[in-house]
Amino acid sequence: MVPDPAASFDAVFAYLEQRLSESRDFFQHAEMTLDLRGKPVRTDELSKLHRLLVTKGRVRLVEVKLEEDLNLLLDRPTDRRTLPPRIETPPVPDDLALVIRNTCRSGTRVVSQSDCVILGDVNPGAEVIAVGDIIVFGNLRGVAHAGATGDRSARIWALSIEPSQIRIADIVAVPPRGNKPTPRRFEIAEVQDNLIEVITL
Repeated sequence: MVPDPAASFDAVFAYLEQRLSESRDFFQHAEMTLDLRGKPVRTDELSKLHRLLVTKGRVRLVEVKLEEDLNLLLDRPTDRRTLPPRIETPPVPDDLALVIRNTCRSGTRVVSQSDCVILGDVNPGAEVIAVGDIIVFGNLRGVAHAGATGDRSARIWALSIEPSQIRIADIVAVPPRGNKPTPRRFEIAEVQDNLIEVITL
């Protein structure tokens, strides 16, 4: 499916809802690729489209094309044996980071097979999992798991680290309750002496 770049999101959503209602049997259990390279959408809008396809048409949204070199997989085939993300990228070279160009809102789950760069906040209720480092150009208030395959040298970077939980490899940390001072620049969570420590640059 390729949405009209000139159409509003509401118009695209209404058109898709109408098509699913009119041709429910045709779309049922189908697999769909959504091409958004010509029409960027927000994370919450993508989630809304995904819910519509699943609940109204029982359609499996297997791929979302965001850019020429950036695709997301949502509903994977059941025979794959990897981490269970809600939003996942296909395998990429170790030196190629996944870049998310918006805020990760509650309910979003992002999985990267290498490093992951978030150009926005990670809100409470959102989860980011990466085989490598996680770098957030915003506030980290959700769940972050770096070094997901066991690399304790992985780090979590953010303008402010105030998560509900962070993990590096097999080590888990929950921040203390209460307000914290605003960091000067960047905060980094890393493993030191088998504990996760947060330092400020």
